[in-house]
Amino acid sequence: MNRFLNSCTHIGVVILASTLVMLHGAPSLSAQPTTETSAATKSGATKLRLTLEEAVKIGMGYSKTLHTSQMKVMAAEAKVGESGAAMLPSVGVSASYARLSDIPADKQFRFSLDASSLFNTNNVDKALLADPSVQKSLQAIKQAATPTPLPEGTYPAPAFPIVLDNYSVQANITYPVFTGFRLEAQKAAAEYNAQAASQDLAKDRIETEFSIKNAYWSLYKVRELKALTSETIEQVTARLGDAQNLLKNGLLTTNDVLRLQLQLSNAKLSNIDADNAARLAALSLNNALGLPLGTEIELASTIEYKPASVPDYEKSIQRALDARAEVSGTQLRIKAGEEGVRAARGGFLPTVAISGSALEANPNQRFTGRPAEFNFSWQLAAQLSWTVWNWNTTGYQVAQAEAQVAQAEDALSMLKDGIKLEVTQNYLTLQQSREKVSVAQQGVEQANENYRITNEKFKKGLALTSDLTDAETFQLQAKVNYISSVVDYEISQARLLKSIGDTPILTGK
Repeated sequence: MNRFLNSCTHIGVVILASTLVMLHGAPSLSAQPTTETSAATKSGATKLRLTLEEAVKIGMGYSKTLHTSQMKVMAAEAKVGESGAAMLPSVGVSASYARLSDIPADKQFRFSLDASSLFNTNNVDKALLADPSVQKSLQAIKQAATPTPLPEGTYPAPAFPIVLDNYSVQANITYPVFTGFRLEAQKAAAEYNAQAASQDLAKDRIETEFSIKNAYWSLYKVRELKALTSETIEQVTARLGDAQNLLKNGLLTTNDVLRLQLQLSNAKLSNIDADNAARLAALSLNNALGLPLGTEIELASTIEYKPASVPDYEKSIQRALDARAEVSGTQLRIKAGEEGVRAARGGFLPTVAISGSALEANPNQRFTGRPAEFNFSWQLAAQLSWTVWNWNTTGYQVAQAEAQVAQAEDALSMLKDGIKLEVTQNYLTLQQSREKVSVAQQGVEQANENYRITNEKFKKGLALTSDLTDAETFQLQAKVNYISSVVDYEISQARLLKSIGDTPILTGK
């Protein structure tokens, strides 16, 4: 009896453990359904039959994790374009209009000269001055040189025209000839970061695909376990009816019937656990695929155990270090950091730029004294700039960039250590899973044979009801162990391939 209770308890624990593994292994994705699923949902249908490949296609197409990674790649590529554009000439245009306040008449700049004092005739020959024609000419000149008196409250014209409405249209071009190699280094760093973002996308693709497949097969596993418990309930229910008839005829004891009733109760408890586990697994898969949580998914693929050769351990470690996208991405970020150091060191060097501009303005300040009219002017310029001393600000910037490179190198070292550990763990787990499948397969054969023999003895009255109950429990436990070990083996194999850097393969028919 204790052995029977322990077996039923173990079955329930296996089901719950499978559910927990599935829930933690499945991706937390929030996505939208595919066109087919959306159409089905709108029509009111909540059932969907999916193969493994179809599930992966839906989940990969609507994974927000992958969408985020793709947007990061696009942003990094745009940064490359921005860095390249900074090395090219820039052209700008501007236009302006300004209305100036008028200047009061008494504040305007004026130029006035009384030249009559310049004509001193004291030293001129008196005979010449007596000439009427000369006197007439001198009188005219004196009148012209003497300012004409203005009416009270009026002022002479200003020296320069006052233009209150100012218009200008300007175009300019600037080209950075030399920037201490900073622009070149920034572009190279952006290119390395864009490549690193692509590697991150590749990593997320592999992990997302594995997570979807893991959720798919986890649902398959708990549904198979639920089917076993349902089958057990049907078998025990049928035998309980026969046992009650035999009890009425005095061929069985009350204790034998109670034993069957207890077996049925425990089978129902296991079935409740299995049913809840299947519901939770279905919710997780729906969430991974971006489907409504109430969608009922029918799994069209099944697992067939096909033992594959275990890859060489040392080669697996080396391949993981060479092929993992995380390693490539970190190496690229180290190169980007080195370019950042080169850009920072550019602060020690001078910069050279050339520029040109064309101006059409009314008034144009280069045309002094002209009336209100548009005039065109242009200029070309070359500029050399060199920061001779800035209290070692550039040196601090170089030190920061070098420290960031050192951090990236340490991150790469820790990443490689983590990859070695991950591959080793998955390698050992795969070997364990393979051995468990072999043992579980033998256990199913032995449990089936034990049940066959015990059932024959029971029919002949050579075995007790408790013996048959134990045989059925052993048979159920053996089937549960086999199904769990087969699914675990397939997932372990895929997890090892993922840790090596290969696309996880979880095949089904």
